[in-house]
Amino acid sequence: MCESRLENEETRATGPSGSRRLLLLLGLSALVGCTQQIAYSPRPIPPRPVVPPSRPDVIQQATAIPKPLPPAVPQWRQNVIARSAWARGEPDPRRMNRMLPIRHITVHHDGMDPFFATDPASVSAHLEGIRRLHRRKGWGDIGYHFAVDAAGRVWEGRSLGWQGAHVKDHNPGNIGIVVLGNFERQSPSEAQLAAVRRHVTMLMRVYNVPKSRVHTHQEWQGANTACPGANLQRSLERMRVTGGFG
Repeated sequence: MCESRLENEETRATGPSGSRRLLLLLGLSALVGCTQQIAYSPRPIPPRPVVPPSRPDVIQQATAIPKPLPPAVPQWRQNVIARSAWARGEPDPRRMNRMLPIRHITVHHDGMDPFFATDPASVSAHLEGIRRLHRRKGWGDIGYHFAVDAAGRVWEGRSLGWQGAHVKDHNPGNIGIVVLGNFERQSPSEAQLAAVRRHVTMLMRVYNVPKSRVHTHQEWQGANTACPGANLQRSLERMRVTGGFG
């Protein structure tokens, strides 16, 4: 295109003035004509994708790793002093059976010498003495699942995962609770009775045990014993009548 224009201008141009005009036209052609012929059209700019406004809260929820929940604490363990706080020996699983579904609760006394101590050290030593006595009988651990002291504290005995050793021929599915003391020769404290009422009621609700299946040791058929002692027996009978359980 540039060369054809130049040829047309050269045909018409004559003489020196023509040469100058030729040079001038050549320059203009270079600046205008050629530029117009080789110029590239601008490429269309694609539209930007529409980005929704950021949602830091949504991103955080999507990327955050949930924290594991703490292990659930069995309800019966609340306000109960752990076995590890007093026992000086480990249980022997070879001499114990796994606990069956819980259907009964039985209350005892330890039947030893009268025991009035309320300080934790004395109670721990008393429980350890019962545990050693039961181990000498060939049992795998202390026979009761819980103990209640004169101050109204509840102590863990044998784990509920294991069948107790507290009512002959009636231990499967039976929670054993011992009230510390000899209640043929002493009376239970008000704190002990209140703790027994609370703890037994809680266990009844957790394991769906009706009032008809809450016993004392002497109430079991074939049991030849005065346990839990006359004074505690009367208190528990009165508690039943007044709606103390359940």
